[in-house]
Amino acid sequence: MKRLATLCIALALAGPARADLPPDPMIVAMAQHFVQDRLMHAGGDEHYHIEFDRTFLYSQPRKTLWVVVGGYVLDQNTPNSFTAAVMLDCPEHAKVSCWSLEKLSINGQIVIDRKRI
Repeated sequence: MKRLATLCIALALAGPARADLPPDPMIVAMAQHFVQDRLMHAGGDEHYHIEFDRTFLYSQPRKTLWVVVGGYVLDQNTPNSFTAAVMLDCPEHAKVSCWSLEKLSINGQIVIDRKRI
């Protein structure tokens, strides 16, 4: 009975705090969107076929900021890596306009650093 009460309290405390936040797959999808956008509009060779690999999601002390680490390949060639810090700027997490890319590293080299975080 004590375990059940502890579990109920934990769920009650965890539920509302997370309810207004986007699901993890959406956070990863937004980070991948920003990476793809950056690669396709970076100038030079444009990359039209990007395949993403496994990703890892890390929450940060600020509840609307996440770091996504993952990999991708361009046209099925050399593997690449990225680290993206994405922030939710407004409560409507389904809108792309509510998201921002704060920091981005491609293959260990910083390409975007807004210094807001």
